[in-house]
Amino acid sequence: METAKKAGKKPYREMSLLDFQNQFPDEETCWNYVAAMRWRDGFRCPFCQNDKSDLLGSRKLFECRKCRKQISVTTGTTFHKSKIPLRKWFWAIFIMATAKKGISMLYLQKQLGIKSYRAVWLMGHKIREAMKQRNDLYTLKGTVEVDEIYIGGKQRFKDQREFGSNKTPFLIAVEEDGANRPRFVSIDELESVYEEHVLPVLEKTIQKGSKLKSDGAGAYVKAGKKGYSHERSVALKDPTGTAEHLKWVNMLTSNLKRFLISTYHGVYPKYRKKYLAEFAYRFNRRYWPHQAFDRLLFACLSGRKLTLPELKA
Repeated sequence: METAKKAGKKPYREMSLLDFQNQFPDEETCWNYVAAMRWRDGFRCPFCQNDKSDLLGSRKLFECRKCRKQISVTTGTTFHKSKIPLRKWFWAIFIMATAKKGISMLYLQKQLGIKSYRAVWLMGHKIREAMKQRNDLYTLKGTVEVDEIYIGGKQRFKDQREFGSNKTPFLIAVEEDGANRPRFVSIDELESVYEEHVLPVLEKTIQKGSKLKSDGAGAYVKAGKKGYSHERSVALKDPTGTAEHLKWVNMLTSNLKRFLISTYHGVYPKYRKKYLAEFAYRFNRRYWPHQAFDRLLFACLSGRKLTLPELKA
């Protein structure tokens, strides 16, 4: 799903915890690493694309020789205008990339020694946004299990009638490999579980020509007219067969819900898609545990920055 063979990229470095600690002992080494990773083929001005600059050493800024803008190594990245030292950002990325069950921001705040919980909370969401943007670059193909799931806690019927449902629908899709094992997962928020909202997400997430494995929902039957083949199993007629038919969807849904409850004790509806993106991102890169930091750092440097007003909207 993710490859380091694209133009302009080099293989990701592998680091254990001790390697990471030795590699980045201070702010200077972190700054140098960000500059080298961001501009692997040399400096490129993000405003005019010029490749000539002068380094203002005392201020750690590059001044473009063409447009004369002064550019930090963090301009336009996840770290844009952050007052938190890069070394603490590096540790946050390493911990979030390698913690299989996720990490609470309160724990991260204590470990990094940051006074403001709000600042650490924003750090976490910015890193999750980088994960989400990286996930969105890829599509699934081949044989893909698909189903709709609902994320949200229990709710009294009276509250549901008064305030509306607190559950959010998502489309979960799991690509199988040649040995009928799970390879990659994609989890996308749905406006509703009806075909007018399911089909566009399917087309965005799964390559045409793939085979869809689903339950008896009508939306997937109509996917056959969109360029997919389709194999379904109806739970009411064959519950055991349907459970086996969608075994990886069911397994990952169970793991996902346990991840949300055990680590975060549930999440607010407006932020659910970011936490689910974190789960999917980590699962899809499970075969490269020692590349976890480098991969996520690259995502933070190459993705679009997230602002607080955007996050709160």
